[in-house]
Amino acid sequence: MTSALDRWNPLTPLAAAVAMVFAAFAGPQPYAPAVVLAIALLVAAASGIGLEVTALTMLVALPTFVLLVLLDAAFPDAAAVHRRWIPSAAGALDALAISLRLGAAIAALGVIVAGVPPRRLTRALAARGLPAWAAYLVIASLEAVPDARRRADDVIDAQRCRGVAVGKGTGVRGRLRALPALAGPLIVGLVTESEERALALDARAFDPHAARTSLAPIADPLSEQWTRRVIWLALGALIAWRLWEFAQALIIRT
Repeated sequence: MTSALDRWNPLTPLAAAVAMVFAAFAGPQPYAPAVVLAIALLVAAASGIGLEVTALTMLVALPTFVLLVLLDAAFPDAAAVHRRWIPSAAGALDALAISLRLGAAIAALGVIVAGVPPRRLTRALAARGLPAWAAYLVIASLEAVPDARRRADDVIDAQRCRGVAVGKGTGVRGRLRALPALAGPLIVGLVTESEERALALDARAFDPHAARTSLAPIADPLSEQWTRRVIWLALGALIAWRLWEFAQALIIRT
């Protein structure tokens, strides 16, 4: 399945995502994270991955907000005007600010994770000088979870064929009894797959220090190169501005 982000060099949306994460934390609060979150969700919707990114963002931001509100209600400080187990307005606003920053970062990076294929991103990074060993580690890390999930499904199907009750309706105790039958083959399979990958690299004379060429080079037009430069300059200006404000605050305190 192709994404609308495939029309861009992967380094361009990656630079934009990193800049948006920094802007969400370093920009004016709470406006910066709200704007970053809205932009990330709009980009995800335009790229056809809106549901995935939104679900991932809500899965992290909402529990964080609820947990922080509950902590504020359960452990009020001495100067708090509200009683215990009653959330305060200030605590709710602080929880909302933290959740917005976290949600904005998750949404911005989620666009890259869900919209940019790992191998395409790695090839673009390799074209910019990423070492071969680092490229392999990036690909292996990004594909570890999908591979483990696929192998776990295969193990579950195989165990069901052998009569092991691992489906719904078995209860918590039944699932705990079936866990060793699932964990053992899964771990062994992952270790075996790692060994097979190592043997495949040796058979292809993999040299982590040798220069590599790509069979399918990714285009990097001049317009995108200038776009990334503008993004990095804007990010540098934002960080410098925040450092200047921090230095002024220290001077005033002293």
